[in-house]
Parts: sequence; structure tokens; C-alpha cells
Amino acid sequence: MFSYPLQVHPCRASVDACLKWRPARRSRQNNETSPSRNALLNPVKPGSSLTKLEMSDLRFAILTTFIIVLSFIVAMTVSSLEKVLAYVGSTGSTTISFILPGLFYYKISSPDSPYHQRLMKEDDDEHEYGYESGDGDEGISTERKTRHWKKELLRKLSLALAVYGCFVMVICLVTNTFLIAAH
Repeated sequence: MFSYPLQVHPCRASVDACLKWRPARRSRQNNETSPSRNALLNPVKPGSSLTKLEMSDLRFAILTTFIIVLSFIVAMTVSSLEKVLAYVGSTGSTTISFILPGLFYYKISSPDSPYHQRLMKEDDDEHEYGYESGDGDEGISTERKTRHWKKELLRKLSLALAVYGCFVMVICLVTNTFLIAAH
């Protein structure tokens, strides 16, 4: 009885955050375009109120009612926890293990990504100050070509990992569905 509110609270907060989320629009007027100067989360600006971040009472009641009704329907219709855990395991574990890491690396390693550009700058700075070879510019260009080839291969392999994860998830879901239907 006392653990249920502890489970509803993070669920309600997550649903509310997903419903409020909007892609950030970039303005060209801002001169500070360096990724290191931009916050990853939207910080509270000085002078703005926190009321925009708080959930209204009506929204709180609607989300809580929705979560409770859905969980009640699931509790009444599911006869075995084994079925629920099979579906949660087949979707959640493959998403966390295969799909998300592959997609995250693929997105971050995109040449258009500001995070990739920052990582490349740090990598180039490290290479510039830590490089000691007598080969001159020829050694640098060969090493850069090798690094570029390796990074492109890693980028393609990360996408392949995400696709493989989707394939594994579909196989697990189909297998679960047929095994549950067979019983």
C-alpha cells in the first residue's frame, strides 16, 4: 500500500517530462555557439519563475488517474506475472543493451553533431601536443586517414548494433507471443 505512491511518482514525472518535451530551436543570433557553453539541460534563467517547471493540479490529477487506471486494468487482465516480465525483458533489456548504445554512438559520432565536433577538437588537441615523430606531415596525414577510417567503421558498426538489437527484440516478442498463445 505504501510502495504504490513511490512507483507512481517517477512514472508521473517521466510521462509529464515526455509530454512537455519539445526540440530546442537554435537561434543564429547567439554568438556563443560552442557546445561547451550550452547547457545540456534547460537551466532556469535568472529572473524567470519556477511556475513553468511545476505541474498544475489538473495535470497532476489527470496523469495520476491515468496511471492508476492503466495499472488497475493490467493487474485485472494479466493472470501471470511471468507474461509481463517476458515482454518487459524482451523490450527493455534489448533496448538498453543493444539499441540505445548503438543509436547514441551513431548520433554523437555524426559529423554534423556539435558533440562530435567538440570530441574531434579535443582529439586533435591531444594529438597535436602529444605527437612526437620524425616523419613530419606525412605521418600525420596517414594517421588521420587511419583514424578517420576507424571512426567511420565504428559508426557503421554502431548502427549495425542498433539494427541487430531491433531484430533480437522482434524475435523475442514473437517468441513470447507464440509461447503464451500455446499455453
